[in-house]
Amino acid sequence: MPRIILLLLVVAIVFYLVFRYRKLEVHKKRHFLRVFVLISGFGLLLVLALTGRLSWLIAALGALLPLIPRGARIFMGLWPSLKPYFQRYQQNKQSSMHTRFLHLQINMVSGELQGEVLEGKFSGQALQSLSLDQLLVLLEECKQNDAESASMLVAYLNRKYAGWAGEGAESYERATPDAQMSEQQARDILGVEEAATQKEIIRAHKRLMQKLHPDRGGSDYLAQQINRARDKLLKEV
Repeated sequence: MPRIILLLLVVAIVFYLVFRYRKLEVHKKRHFLRVFVLISGFGLLLVLALTGRLSWLIAALGALLPLIPRGARIFMGLWPSLKPYFQRYQQNKQSSMHTRFLHLQINMVSGELQGEVLEGKFSGQALQSLSLDQLLVLLEECKQNDAESASMLVAYLNRKYAGWAGEGAESYERATPDAQMSEQQARDILGVEEAATQKEIIRAHKRLMQKLHPDRGGSDYLAQQINRARDKLLKEV
């Protein structure tokens, strides 16, 4: 009976943590996962110690120690063939978009949005350091002076503050101007280098869309810019 009660308690805790995780803002999820992994690891060690099974784990780790040099040699032998993929992954982690008022950065791994205000009352300040009220003041400023900056800021607000516009959300959906996109702007958006191949461009586009598609917490504006960047670069390849 105690084991059944303990199992039900563990299941209840897992469901609660999953519920909390899904409610978190995107930029807080990574910290939540780190804390969860640390606490889970400590809890597992504690359970093993209390049940007298920690010695098994220590014995297993001791048995694996002689295999470490062999594993290191195998890894070093494979490294030359793995290195290009690792470098490509390191290079294509950041996407950036610019408008008159904003510089927006997108982490291609987590989908987290960060940015800086380039002009106006909050010039020089990080978007993530501004409160919702301050961001709304900035939005009004962008709406009066640059429609594309307003569209980008709405995309940021939708990502960070779900439901911020309430029932009036549709009033913030604005058609973005069909501004000419340069090749460098397209490369910045997809996070690829000048020598990027067609396959790399398509892969970068896919990674961004997986994070920022409107159905996954993104926005029509961001999806439009990502698609335009892909189309622009594929024409140049």
